Amino acid sequence: MRKFTTQILVLSLALVHFAGIGAKAAMADTPDINKSPVPGATFTKVEDLDPNKTAAESPIKRKWAVVVGMSKFKERRLQSDDLKNSQAAEEFYRFLTSDQGGRFSPKQTRLLTNLKATRDNVLNTLGSSWLGSLAGPDDLVVVFISTSSFPTTDGGAYLCAYDCALDNVYGTCLSMKDLMTTLRKNVKAKRVVLIIQAAYSGAANLDEGAKALDKKMNFDPDQMVSGSGCILISSSKPNQMSWGNIFSKNLIASLKLKDGMISLEEAFEKAKQQTETDTTAYAGRYTAKQTPMLKSDWKGKDLCIGVPALEQVDELPANVSEFLAAESYFFKANSLVSEGKLDEALVQYKRAIDTDPKYSKALNDYGAILALKGNLPQAAEMLQRAIKENPGEALFRTNYAQILSRMGKQEESINQLKEAYELNPKDQVVLTALARQMIGKNDPDTAVNLLNQAVKLYPKSSGLHNQLSYALARSGDVSNALVHANKAVELDPKSAAAHINLGSTMMIEGNLKGAQSAYEKAVTIEPNNANAHYLLSKTYGKNGDKSMARTELQKFIELLPEKDPRKAKAQEQLNSL
Repeated sequence: MRKFTTQILVLSLALVHFAGIGAKAAMADTPDINKSPVPGATFTKVEDLDPNKTAAESPIKRKWAVVVGMSKFKERRLQSDDLKNSQAAEEFYRFLTSDQGGRFSPKQTRLLTNLKATRDNVLNTLGSSWLGSLAGPDDLVVVFISTSSFPTTDGGAYLCAYDCALDNVYGTCLSMKDLMTTLRKNVKAKRVVLIIQAAYSGAANLDEGAKALDKKMNFDPDQMVSGSGCILISSSKPNQMSWGNIFSKNLIASLKLKDGMISLEEAFEKAKQQTETDTTAYAGRYTAKQTPMLKSDWKGKDLCIGVPALEQVDELPANVSEFLAAESYFFKANSLVSEGKLDEALVQYKRAIDTDPKYSKALNDYGAILALKGNLPQAAEMLQRAIKENPGEALFRTNYAQILSRMGKQEESINQLKEAYELNPKDQVVLTALARQMIGKNDPDTAVNLLNQAVKLYPKSSGLHNQLSYALARSGDVSNALVHANKAVELDPKSAAAHINLGSTMMIEGNLKGAQSAYEKAVTIEPNNANAHYLLSKTYGKNGDKSMARTELQKFIELLPEKDPRKAKAQEQLNSL
């Protein structure tokens, strides 16, 4: 295989792991090493196991694969009837595990689609919980990922996981940095093929964090981190769209040629040509040609994905089996949470943790449910355990910080948020939570700095402009506070909170009529918003309309819970009007 620019091939991750047995032991299990069970495949001779040869020249001990496909998402703005991405993953999985195709053992191949393709589960599978525990230096790993993606305001491109939140792209989506860091840190295999098929079809209505889709920015293989014996395949050039599963269908068809014994480079070239033909022939439908890319730093003989491995595993290690068993409880718990059955979900989370005490996401989610139910001490304990198992996850520290804040431990909470910020300074939840803490410490300038960062990343978020406006007002910059208050209303005219903040900012500026108009819109949007009625009452009073001031104050009192301490004081004010 000719050498390409150093890169990693992005596919569904398939890792091949070899147990630590010697070459002679491996060959002893093969009665006739020169007789191949499949046409075109030749088993290596003993002398080919020379330890001085590169990984690319030595035989493949075991083969491992991770196949990921997402067509359904928790995020409503990504919902569609297009199932091509999950279908592409299922098709690639069938190819890999076919005796006439990839010849991967089903036991050594993981398929994650839709609900099971959460960000955490994908990273866990590529990391120490599965692939990192299984793949050895002489193994082959193949990873295939097919999902929606989109460019972001930081100049990158992010993959959508099942549980991604478009209001917090940088904290919930899969970045190439996430994938590469996880693989480099955990996987020992020296032969890795990474294939990514990423389309924008499911993200056509993105707002926060996304650039205009006419940029057509896809993954740029030249920006991938290089590695020894790695191949990166992307479904299109970085300035092109990827249309559905056209490329993956063509790649699978090419890889099946020669009874699966075709070299990866030859198969790719055939798939590339066919993909260009398919998208050019239907230019009226797809609007532009799609050109797949391959980058590699491969050394030695050409890689053939279909070549049989020397070994297959009969049983997975205990720690991996425990993770898989715990995973089933974890997803049962998630389903129960979505149905509002929190007590039943707690039982399943506990079973997951009992099965695999190091399952960090189960520890985090268990703690989050306990916090919702008011059991803060035990919730804090679960989050501490989650952080211990995965100290690099910003989400865990953010959740722990919120629990500490509710327990009155503000300094500890701030320290955890600062740690989370260091881990992921682009996570919107981290930025806003830390900003709130800074305002609580009477440090609005720091809060303004944090929220400016957030608004730059998510320029179309009404909520962020609203929070920034409040922080600016607290810092004394009323003119800029008014700019962002108006921007928040412009972005979401149906937000009562945005209208309330605009009214309050106008009050500071001295614009009583403008404030009254903003509060009136707020109570029209949310007639049962007690605070909006109270603020409107105050504004009517300042404008000299005592009758309307009494009416709105009476409404405020009626909407308050019976034991609310503000009720008696408001009644005194009403009596004095």
